[in-house]
Amino acid sequence: MSFARGSTCAQNAAPGSRLIAMSLDGLRAWIGLVERKLTMRTRIFLVLVAIAVGGAAAGIVLAIDAQDNAVSKDDLQAVRDELAGAAPAATTSEGEVSELKAEVEALQAEVAALKSAGSAGGGAKEGAREGAGGAGGLAPPAQKEAGH
Repeated sequence: MSFARGSTCAQNAAPGSRLIAMSLDGLRAWIGLVERKLTMRTRIFLVLVAIAVGGAAAGIVLAIDAQDNAVSKDDLQAVRDELAGAAPAATTSEGEVSELKAEVEALQAEVAALKSAGSAGGGAKEGAREGAGGAGGLAPPAQKEAGH
């Protein structure tokens, strides 16, 4: 004798059999809920595993790249030797710098002398330029200096 839902035997049965049917429905619902939670947790776990595997792969690639680009002792020694050879050249360049400074000072003195000579005789030259239509040309050094 089976107790199927909707059968006349189940309807005439005692109230205890009715509780069994209701509790089985409740158990099925509870199992379905647990299964959904477990499915969601499994998906989350798989996503986290995929992220972890990707991070590990990236770490391995970066470690290999760092090892390939590492400086060896031979490279370091070659740079040290090159820098040691460049140090005497730096002292000779200091001598060149002092020569260049002296040359710049001489040129500055020459420019100052030309400015003073230009300002003493510049009045007659300016009048001649303005009369000849020199407005479109370059201004003489004395006018440039006054403009600043």
